[in-house]
Amino acid sequence: MSNPSAARLRVAGAVVCALALAGCAPAAVSPPLTGQGQVTRAAESPGISRIAPRDRLLAPNLSGTTLAGSPFALGDVSGNVVVINVWASWCEPCRTESPALASLERRLASQEVRFVGIDETDTTKDAKRFVASVGATYPQLVDSEGALLRQLPLLPQKGIPSTLILDRHRRMAARVIGPATGEQIATLVSELLAEN
Repeated sequence: MSNPSAARLRVAGAVVCALALAGCAPAAVSPPLTGQGQVTRAAESPGISRIAPRDRLLAPNLSGTTLAGSPFALGDVSGNVVVINVWASWCEPCRTESPALASLERRLASQEVRFVGIDETDTTKDAKRFVASVGATYPQLVDSEGALLRQLPLLPQKGIPSTLILDRHRRMAARVIGPATGEQIATLVSELLAEN
């Protein structure tokens, strides 16, 4: 007689291997939050998490070169709510998510909100073409070897897209693992703008 628990473990292992090979993580997969305090998972999606103000940690001052060839550091946008989106031109879910984020960035341009992209393991030519096609005008940091992503412990190190949202004090305040809609990001941003 076979062991049902062992069978479930084999199936779970096969799913994890398949996801790793596919290169995209589902919304429910997220790295552990050890040492990050209480994180509230939003009811609307298993991939959305909020971090209470008392439990937020300062985000690293990521810096690098943008696709446009300009230097950029997170410190350049201090005092704003910052939406950091990790993407790549070859990522199928990013093709749906990125136009929505570009549209939202234009909609929120007059508010204290800034968007930053991190382009993962991509070619410059493909990345530039993709950014132009979705109409994104915000800075896109080049992260060809994943060094920037490794500095963001709340995001998966494999599997994109993912989004990290910082409060006005550059603290990690919310994240979305997997593709996000413009309205999901707008809701999270609105909550952070309402904070003192």
